[in-house]
Amino acid sequence: MSTDTDTGTDPAAPPEGAVVPKQPTAPPSESAGPRSATGPDGPEKEKKPKPVARWAGAQARRTGDGAKGIGELLAHWGSTADQSGEELRRRIVAGQLEAFTERRNELRSALARETKKVVRLEEEASDGGLTDAQRGQLTLTRESARRLEKALRDMTKVPFRAVRPTEKQIARARTFGRLRRGAVLVAGSIATVMAAVHAPQIGLLTLVAGTAMAWRTGSHPPRLTHRPIPDDLLIPELDPPAKHLTPENPGETPAAAVESVELFPGDTGKPFPIRTAADPATAAACVLRALVTEGLAIGSVTDVSQEHWGWRATAHLTKGKPAHLVAKLPDLDVLLGVRQGGVMAQPQAASAGSIVLRIITSDPFAQLPPHPVHAPRSNSILRPLTLGPSMDATPTQITLAGQNVMVIAVPGGGKSAVVRTLVDYITSCTDAVAIDIDPTGRGFGPLRPLAAVRAYSEEMIDEALDYAIRLAQERALQMGDDVDNWPVSDDSPAVFVVVDEHPQLTPKQKQKVIKLGRIGRKARVTVILLSQDATADVVGDAIADVFGIRIMLPSRKADVALVVGSDTAISEGWMPHRLTPSPGDFDLADAGCFYIIAPGLRDPILRKATFLDAATATLRVQERLAAGPAVIDTATAAEDEEEGKEPALPEILTVLLDVFAAENTELLTLDQLHPHLILADPGRWDRWHDKTERHRLMEIGKAFGAQFRRDGIELSTERLDELDGRPRGIRRDDLLAAIRHYRQPSTSSD
Repeated sequence: MSTDTDTGTDPAAPPEGAVVPKQPTAPPSESAGPRSATGPDGPEKEKKPKPVARWAGAQARRTGDGAKGIGELLAHWGSTADQSGEELRRRIVAGQLEAFTERRNELRSALARETKKVVRLEEEASDGGLTDAQRGQLTLTRESARRLEKALRDMTKVPFRAVRPTEKQIARARTFGRLRRGAVLVAGSIATVMAAVHAPQIGLLTLVAGTAMAWRTGSHPPRLTHRPIPDDLLIPELDPPAKHLTPENPGETPAAAVESVELFPGDTGKPFPIRTAADPATAAACVLRALVTEGLAIGSVTDVSQEHWGWRATAHLTKGKPAHLVAKLPDLDVLLGVRQGGVMAQPQAASAGSIVLRIITSDPFAQLPPHPVHAPRSNSILRPLTLGPSMDATPTQITLAGQNVMVIAVPGGGKSAVVRTLVDYITSCTDAVAIDIDPTGRGFGPLRPLAAVRAYSEEMIDEALDYAIRLAQERALQMGDDVDNWPVSDDSPAVFVVVDEHPQLTPKQKQKVIKLGRIGRKARVTVILLSQDATADVVGDAIADVFGIRIMLPSRKADVALVVGSDTAISEGWMPHRLTPSPGDFDLADAGCFYIIAPGLRDPILRKATFLDAATATLRVQERLAAGPAVIDTATAAEDEEEGKEPALPEILTVLLDVFAAENTELLTLDQLHPHLILADPGRWDRWHDKTERHRLMEIGKAFGAQFRRDGIELSTERLDELDGRPRGIRRDDLLAAIRHYRQPSTSSD
C-alpha cells in the first residue's frame, strides 16, 4: 500500500463530497476483533493487565464471595434453619423432663427439711425433754414428714412419661427461636456501629477482622445444613417413642410385640447382653426376651430406668408365682450377660404379679463413702448410727438401744467390718459400753482396749455372761411400774455383750446368751451375736423373737429362711446366699455387702458397710482412752456379799424374774409358767405327764408352795379373778414385793 507524495492524499480515500459512514466511538479494542488494534502508526498487539492488578482483582472477588457467604450464614442461623425439627422436639421434651425432675427435687428437699426438724426435736427430747408446744410440733412435723415421704415414694414409682410435641408446638418453638436470634443480630449490629462511632480504632479493627473473615470464607464457603443434635439432648429420656411401644401404654413393652421388632441391625430376636442397651426401650425388650426365653408368663416390662449401677425394671406376670421367676435368676444372669448374682428380684407385696428387677452391670458401691468419724464421747446410744449406703443411695440407719443384733456371714463375708463399725460407734458413746466375748481370743481386734470386759477363756466367758444376766435382772427389778425401759445415762450405760464365734461356745453358754437376749432388752443389756451360720443347733429357735436387728452378709442358703423368719424369704427377695464371699485381700468380691431386717428396714435391698481400717481404728483407740471411755461396775456377786451388798436371789425367784421379763406381762397363770420351769429344771418340774390337766396344775401349785417355804420366800399362788375361769397364777407386783421382803433382813442388818 502507498500514498501520493505530491498531494499527500490517500488514493483509497473516498471522493470528495461522498457520504462517509459514521465511525464507532468505542475504543478500537472493543469495536475490532480481539486481536486487532489501530493507532497512529497502524495495527498493534493487545495490552495485557499487570500481575499485581490481576492478583488484587482475584482477592477482591474472593472477599466479596466470602462476605456474601457470611451474610447467608447469618441469615441461615437467624432463621433457625440450622436446627432440625428433631432437635426442637427434643428441646421441648427436655423442658418437660426438667420440670418433672424439679418437682421431685423440691419434694425431696422438703422431706429433708422436715426430717432434720424431727431429728432436732428428738435430740432435744432425749437431752432435756420437751414442752407441750414442742411435743405438738414434733407430732405435726412427723406427720408432715410421713406425708412427704409417701408422696415422694409415689412419685418415684412413676417414671417420666414424655408428651410428644405437636407440629404447631415445634413451629411455635422455631418462631420464638427466630425472635431471640434476630434480637441478638440487631443488638450486635448496633453495638458494632456505636463502637465504631465512639472509638474509630475499634471500628477499624472490626473492619480489618471482618475483611479477613470474609477473605477466609471465600475459599471455604459454609454449608447451610442442619447442625448435629447436641450431646445433652441425646439422653434416652428424650428419645422418640420406639415402633413397638403402644400408644395406650407408653413406656411399656408388651410380650406380643417383642419378637416382631428389629432393635438394631442384625437383631435375631433373641436375648442379648443388657449392657449393650442404649435406651430404656431397648433394655425393656432385652429383659422381656430373657424372661420369655425362660418360659415365664410375662405380660409386660414397665418402669425401666437406668441407674448408676445398671438397670431397674418391673416385670408383670400373667400367671404363675414370683417364686418361679426367682428360681430362674441364675439362668437370667447368663442370658443378660451379667456377673453371678447380678440379677436381683424383689416381689411387690402390693401387687402379687409384679417383680422389681435390679440388673447390675457395674459395682453399685464403687463410690463407697468413707467410714464416719466419731470423736471421743461424742455420741449417744439413743441416736441412730449409719452402717453404710444402699443400692438406692439412701443411708442404712439403725438405733442400737434396746436391740439384740445378729450378724451372719460365711468366712470372707465381711463380718469383721460390720462388727468393727458397731463397736466403733458404741465406744464413742457416753452412755454405752461393750463386753468382748470371743472363745478364739481375737475379739474386737484393734478396738479391743475399748472393751469394758474382755472374756476369751471358758471361765471368763461364763463370768461375763453371768454378770450381764444378773445386771439385766437387777435393772428389771429396780424399774418402777411406770417405766417401760431402763433410762440409760452416763452413770448407768447401755451394755452390749458382743459374742463372736458363737458356735464355739459350750451348750450352757449358748443357753445363757439366748437367756440374756430374752430378758435384757428392756433393761438395756443386749446381745450382739456373730456366727457363720444360724441353724437351730447353733443359735436355737430364738432368732425371730429375740433379735430385732438381723444382718445377713454372704451366707448359706439354709440360713436365709431362719434369719428372715419366713419359709418364703428367698422368693420374697432376700438373697444373701447369692453374694460371693472374699477369697482373700486380693479380691474383696461381695465382702461387706449385706441385707438387714431392723425397725424401719424391711425391704430386701442390697447394702454395704463402710470399712474402718486397722490403722485408723488404732488411732481412735488412743484418742478415746485419753478422753476416758464409758465404764460400768463389773463386781461379782461374791464380791457384793463380801462388801455387805445384796446377796444373790434364790433360783426360783431368778427364774420367775426371767419369765416375766420375757413375757412382758403383769400376771402369768401356772399353765403359762410351766413350760419355762421345765426349761430351767426338767427334773424338778417335768414330772406330771400322766396327770389330767386339773391335777397337773394342782401339783405345780403344791411344788411352788413347797419351794417358796424351803427358800423362805413370802410368796404364794392365787386366783387371777380378771381372767376367764379364775386360774391360779402369780402377779408381777407380788413377785417384786417378795424379792424386796427377801432382801430386807440383810439390808437392815447392815
